[in-house]
Amino acid sequence: MAQTSLLQGKRFYCREWVFHKIQHCLQEKSNNLSGLTPNKQPQPPAPSGGPSNTPGTTGSWGVLLVGGPGSGKTALCTELLWPTSSQGTHRGLNQQGLAFHFCRADDSDTLCVGGFVRGLVAQICGSGLLPGYEEKVRDPAVQSVLQPGECERNPTEAFKRCVLVPLLSVKPPPQALFLLVDSIDEGCQLGDGEQRTAPASPRTIAELLAAHHEFLPPWLLLICSARRQNKAITKLFTVCVCMLVVVSCNVTAKLRIYFCKIKVIAILQP
Repeated sequence: MAQTSLLQGKRFYCREWVFHKIQHCLQEKSNNLSGLTPNKQPQPPAPSGGPSNTPGTTGSWGVLLVGGPGSGKTALCTELLWPTSSQGTHRGLNQQGLAFHFCRADDSDTLCVGGFVRGLVAQICGSGLLPGYEEKVRDPAVQSVLQPGECERNPTEAFKRCVLVPLLSVKPPPQALFLLVDSIDEGCQLGDGEQRTAPASPRTIAELLAAHHEFLPPWLLLICSARRQNKAITKLFTVCVCMLVVVSCNVTAKLRIYFCKIKVIAILQP
């Protein structure tokens, strides 16, 4: 089951320009959909530990919301999915949400990589935004890697077979969609001392996405939030072509940039 936000239904105020920037990012990806077919999308790494294919050079950038505790990252993500203001409802960005996940330090279930994958599959199937996806994941071979226990033992295989491959093989949607993961840095401190269950098996949701974000379809915008100056996250995503949105309660004179290529830098104050 998808992990939702505890702030759902609470009023959200101000910061409207942040949603305008996200809307601009989605529009930019939508503009690049012309002539895109499944055959022209980047191909995922081969299943079962086989050699990886070369990722696409376009479309693999996303949005990272960065800020300290209490700076409003989760509230912003919640408003994006369940708008409470008339402006948010009119904007309709929530209609482009394909799937979401809210990580919480006090709930270990929200940090489970296998549960994250199963939640994505369930949401995409139920969204109705990608005709043909559900049929592809009904395949017995695909369903086998989603089974409880098996998905936890090898979440990478499940993510490839049940998320990446179907997304890249269905007809692209008429407009760009987004995948949102809030507090993606939660649990990263736990990963350092954990035993991997399989070779190269990701210990956290952040590790899973960092290893595969380049293979996401170009019509999908990955939106993540994390605490400011979290080195575990910035190390994982150092090769990501991203837009960095800095959310901070106290904006310093110098902001350290961790990404190789930055499309936009935005500073948000409370």
